[in-house]
Amino acid sequence: MGATGELKATGATVTVQFDRSIAATPERVFAAITEPRLLGEWLADAELEGIVGGKVHLVWPGQGEMRGVVTAFEPNEVVEYSWNEEHSSLLRLEVAATESGSTLRLIHSDTTRDDAPGFGAGWQSHLEALDAVLAGSASAPAARDARYEELRPEYGRLLEASAPTG
Repeated sequence: MGATGELKATGATVTVQFDRSIAATPERVFAAITEPRLLGEWLADAELEGIVGGKVHLVWPGQGEMRGVVTAFEPNEVVEYSWNEEHSSLLRLEVAATESGSTLRLIHSDTTRDDAPGFGAGWQSHLEALDAVLAGSASAPAARDARYEELRPEYGRLLEASAPTG
């Protein structure tokens, strides 16, 4: 299982952050986080235009969707986009090379206190699925959903333990 993320409360908003080591090249990791076909294997049905100003549309069939706009795009290094559901937030994914593969830093900032535990549990579930996909395994939406439900209470406790700093 993957490492638990951090929830950092600042006033009314929360930043969700994960730092993960992945046994895959930065090129493979970046492709998995930006190419619609690969995003569909671990995250959601996706449209993502890989240019600043490009559109992002993620759909979880029967569960919801997200629309955003790409605000940063540096091939094999960074993709960032607005995350617009009920509230607007910002997702940034940074990839860096290591001796054993890559690191992936996920920063989901400006989430609400109500949304942060769900984002924490959701991202951990999806990042575990990303690990599996990059290792050559499959990831089923039902398994990701079950993992989310298992993790959600833990992220609620993490939020309660993270005192606002602003």
